[in-house]
Amino acid sequence: MSYPQYPDPGYSQGGPPTGPQPPRNQSPWSSPAVLVAIIAGVVLLIGGIAAAVLYSQGKKSDTAAPVSSSSPPTTVTHTATGTPTPPTVTAQPTTTAPTIPTTAPGSGPVTVPGADRQGFLSGPRCNASEDDAVFVGYTERSRVVICQVGAQTGRYYYKGEADGDTVEVGYPTRSGDTFVATNGSVDYVVSPSSLTIRENGSTLTVEPMVSSWVD
Repeated sequence: MSYPQYPDPGYSQGGPPTGPQPPRNQSPWSSPAVLVAIIAGVVLLIGGIAAAVLYSQGKKSDTAAPVSSSSPPTTVTHTATGTPTPPTVTAQPTTTAPTIPTTAPGSGPVTVPGADRQGFLSGPRCNASEDDAVFVGYTERSRVVICQVGAQTGRYYYKGEADGDTVEVGYPTRSGDTFVATNGSVDYVVSPSSLTIRENGSTLTVEPMVSSWVD
């Protein structure tokens, strides 16, 4: 059994409908109100996320230990203890030049044979007991004594003997161990090594000392 086909009055066979169409239902998502609400929700969601991030960073900074600007700086004082060690000083060896005596030391006894602190025992001697000899010596020809007047340092007199003749000259000068006694134009130059006699500046004789002592 077959049913009759009723043609749609708004359609023609084989083509699009030509009659009035029934109204179509609109999608609720296409409504402007709905779109505004969606956008507002997205904005609120983004704002909430940003606020949460800022809040978490603020909490982290709040947990850091606060630094007080009013606290005074701490002063650390280092005190040196103990006694400082003095620098080590190394003593340098001292080299002493050897002493070569030319005469016996004056503070000791006279070393010239046959003489003492006032001259020769048999020959020229100092004039007074308080006058000590500062030079005693002899050559092959002469014997010489130079005495100091008492305690008068630097005041001397010369006494010499040669070939039986004697001479006494006052105020001879001294330079180190050398004495010069002047008698007119004649000079008697006495040293531990020799007796030199000069007249008017010319040397008459030089007599080497056999033995001498000087104070």
